Amino acid sequence: MRIKNYIKYRSPDFSQFVKILFGSFFFIYLFIGNSYSQDSPKNFSIQSGCDLSKHTSGPELLEFIKNNGLSNIININSTTQNIAVFFQDSGRVNFGTIESFNPMPSELKRILTDFQTDSKCINEISTGESSTTPGKDSLTSFWDILGFIPNAIAKNSKNRAIRFLPLETTRKNLLNYYVNPYLQAFGGDPLGIPFSYKAGVGLTVGFGTPYSGPLETDMVKGGLHLTFLEVSVTGRIKEMVMKYSSNTNRTEDLPNTWIGNWNNIFMPHLGIELAAEIPLFRISYFSTIDTLQDVTDNPMIVRNEVTGEPMKNNVIRGDYFGFEVRTPYLVFYNSSRAKFYFAKSFGEYHLGFVGREMRIDDLIFDFRINATFPGKRDFQFLTELYLDNIWPGFSDKAFGIGPSLRFGMTPSNKFGIITALINARFKVGDFFDKNLR
Repeated sequence: MRIKNYIKYRSPDFSQFVKILFGSFFFIYLFIGNSYSQDSPKNFSIQSGCDLSKHTSGPELLEFIKNNGLSNIININSTTQNIAVFFQDSGRVNFGTIESFNPMPSELKRILTDFQTDSKCINEISTGESSTTPGKDSLTSFWDILGFIPNAIAKNSKNRAIRFLPLETTRKNLLNYYVNPYLQAFGGDPLGIPFSYKAGVGLTVGFGTPYSGPLETDMVKGGLHLTFLEVSVTGRIKEMVMKYSSNTNRTEDLPNTWIGNWNNIFMPHLGIELAAEIPLFRISYFSTIDTLQDVTDNPMIVRNEVTGEPMKNNVIRGDYFGFEVRTPYLVFYNSSRAKFYFAKSFGEYHLGFVGREMRIDDLIFDFRINATFPGKRDFQFLTELYLDNIWPGFSDKAFGIGPSLRFGMTPSNKFGIITALINARFKVGDFFDKNLR
């Protein structure tokens, strides 16, 4: 029977908010452009992503950065922020927003002078750019304010908002696309740890599906990857999703406010997944081994308060074919682990984007969006933003944390928030970088 006389769940209508949000993104993109000046050849900037080891005086500059504790290096030799050098004005140098030397030390001046004669990763900047003193406000126009973020993106992407690495087809790259140094607390691509790059052998570990968010599914998986093939065993941790009947006689429950107990995925007790994977696509087959249906708790029913119908869940039983088509080796806003994808998983279709260690000026972040099309469940939209460097030196991008929001149909029969929680990801190592060399 339906539970009566309870306080009804109400969620604000977010349809206008979503429209405004996407409209704002589109408006900002209109202003993406090139903000470099080239009036004077004597002032220059070393662009982010520059491999210092390949240039004259680069090793000396690298040593200076390390000796002075400047968090400006990634992958041992590459810069993470623009280094602005002003010889003409006061003779100063800015290491992004990390540190400024005014005037620059004589040793640093010699190093940068030699560096300029040979480097291929510098841009000239005009004298006017050096007139702004750090810590003091300067006059600007209203349109400069609107275009600040897009211009910062364009600078850090070397005048290209989107650029692709060469789509290499060597055996190493084809076998090792599964390698992934990021372990996410809830959902996201599974962690891929390589044992042998030449043979494409390694382990995969995941909590949730690649398209799920916090407390959306009870799925856990672990598997072995060998060349193009992957064999994984799946199980469930019931506490990772709300709610089961908790060994009671109740079959229905009230809707939960911040952690949705509807529109979720419930896995069987034991399952097996077989997959074949190359950079461009992945195909998979899942089969249920054991449900423990006779002794296990069933998912609670949450009813739509307007229609009286049960809110949808996807209870996984039986066999499923799946696939994912994606953009391999995509570099997007300086992220070397980014992809746009279209996928089918457990009878549901998904469209979305994932970007790790993206950068806007000195802000480093992860961003993930996923749209689940209606079918097994109602339509929903997941968005996550992780901050990787909340303050200078924070975790050196090994840890990211931020909000995870899931939007969809609520029991009040309106579009609103299903789940609002904090999600996090950990960077286990840098072994993925070998795929890009």
